[in-house]
Amino acid sequence: MSTQYSLTVTNNSDLSGSFCVYQKAPEQSLYENLYSLAWFSKKCHPGTTVKFKWDINYCFMWSEAGVLVPGVTFEASEHVDADLDNGAKNIIGFTKEYGAYKFAPSPVPGTPGELRIVTDSTMPTGEASVGIGMSNQPAFAVPATPNFDFAFIPHPEYWIAFGNFEEGEVIDLNRVTHTAAQVIFRKNVYSLSMELQEDNTWSTPNSLKERNALAIAKMKNA
Repeated sequence: MSTQYSLTVTNNSDLSGSFCVYQKAPEQSLYENLYSLAWFSKKCHPGTTVKFKWDINYCFMWSEAGVLVPGVTFEASEHVDADLDNGAKNIIGFTKEYGAYKFAPSPVPGTPGELRIVTDSTMPTGEASVGIGMSNQPAFAVPATPNFDFAFIPHPEYWIAFGNFEEGEVIDLNRVTHTAAQVIFRKNVYSLSMELQEDNTWSTPNSLKERNALAIAKMKNA
């Protein structure tokens, strides 16, 4: 069983909206058609707290959302469990048969450390998209094109933003990154808390151990 991560977020601003947790790939700006999706999203009012939980279990997903632009939603029509280190489970084929899309066995072997989706000649351009998910939620997507080998090398960066988001929505990274905060889990830390503050800036993510230490320090100084 994989380790579970959690992020607790408190809205101490004066605004109602949605907390959105999304992922970014290292050097993602170099990949023109790789899109981050609103991985998790929860609505909240001022003074309330929400909690996100996930594990690092990957899967392959596809959607009939062929055009991926900010605001479009990737709704997964199928998902298949994936395993980075298993050559039989880190690659999959994608085809269109009898007028319908489906995953299929890959015609080539996989490579440890990356997840790959291989399309065939039946694939029309602009009608479907493929991607990978984590914890059964879509995280990244690309438009599907014929006869192509899409490779994903998951080393995710976790980010959080506040606004109006729906799960699976294509994120406009140019718009949200300057108001978002990166969430970094240090070694052997699996649970963090943070808050959106009154001035709409983010607090530094901290662990339960750190919060308890701060509470003890305040009591000593009182």
